[in-house]
Amino acid sequence: MENGNLLFDIFIIFAAAKLLGEIGVRLRMPPIIGELIAGMLLGNYVLGVIHTSNHVLMSFAEIGVIILMFYVGLEIRVRDLFAVGRTAILVGLLGVIFPLILGFALMMLFGFGVVESLFVATAILATSVGISVKVLQDMGLIKHKVACIVLGAAVLDDILALLILAVVRGLARGKFQVVEFILLVLESLVFVGFLTIWGPKLAKRTRKWVERLNIPEGPFVLSMILCLGLAELADVIGLAAIIGSFMAGIMIDELAGVYDLEAKVKYVSEFFLPFFFVMMGAHLDPRAFLNFRTLGLVLAITAVAVLSKMLGAVVASFREKSKTRFQIGVCMVPRGEVGIIVGLIGLSLHTITQDLYTIVLGMSLLTTVLTPPLISLAFKGES
Repeated sequence: MENGNLLFDIFIIFAAAKLLGEIGVRLRMPPIIGELIAGMLLGNYVLGVIHTSNHVLMSFAEIGVIILMFYVGLEIRVRDLFAVGRTAILVGLLGVIFPLILGFALMMLFGFGVVESLFVATAILATSVGISVKVLQDMGLIKHKVACIVLGAAVLDDILALLILAVVRGLARGKFQVVEFILLVLESLVFVGFLTIWGPKLAKRTRKWVERLNIPEGPFVLSMILCLGLAELADVIGLAAIIGSFMAGIMIDELAGVYDLEAKVKYVSEFFLPFFFVMMGAHLDPRAFLNFRTLGLVLAITAVAVLSKMLGAVVASFREKSKTRFQIGVCMVPRGEVGIIVGLIGLSLHTITQDLYTIVLGMSLLTTVLTPPLISLAFKGES
């Protein structure tokens, strides 16, 4: 019976996501808006058809965003990332510093404790680049200069966010492991640095060996093994799994065209990715916004989250045209699943209350909903 229920959940999520996504497109909105609404309606707070506690569905969601970032990696050339490296690094750094300072100051102003304020500030600083990437992909702009800057900045952004989270989590537990923190920093640098510089060279050397394989679609199979393997390795190190899958795509981007990997991976992504957006939408409890104090805090924190990211991006990309700076800023806005994960960690450590978690969740989902129309506006006429 459980298998039957799971099959129904998979069917209803995929069908509802595609149906509401189609309606969204017809209303001239990005399809992920429809997918997020589908999740909110199907979630346990409205119709109760699906539940965020379902580990299988959440795993489908995680696989969806992992494969999306792998696909993006296949389309991005390493030389394109290096070409915008300085700007991307500045965007990533200031995109962490500004939200951390302003978010912490806002929470302290509202009378929350130091550790509580640090947890919320950490949730505010972490960008969920999967949302922006999907919108740019739908608009045919994934190879745009702005996309390269945002992707480079997001990798650094996620690494810094996870390092800060390690510090905050240590403070919440009453102990901070300096050795573990230093190891995490070194592992992150080695992982990203090695795969960026040496990964593509290693991939080229395997081409003759890959072509000798007898298994059907050998190159595609090995590419998926690499994607999932590096995603798991990144997760073990303490990084986000999406960093590993993105680096996997970067490694073999020059082989992607030879074996038509982009088209094959895209089909897999189109199946799994709706689960990511639907399960994100399912986290939202619309009733929470009926409490005016909660609503006020959500709007205040969301405003700081949006403005601080955009400010960091605009200042960091001072050498670019004003339109480009605005485009980078809006692409760095969404928090999505990263903010939710930070909130869940704070909740599990009993550092933040359920009400504060709801506020973090509201901020994460509001920035997610705001981003697609902002990106469409910022890139109007370029698709």
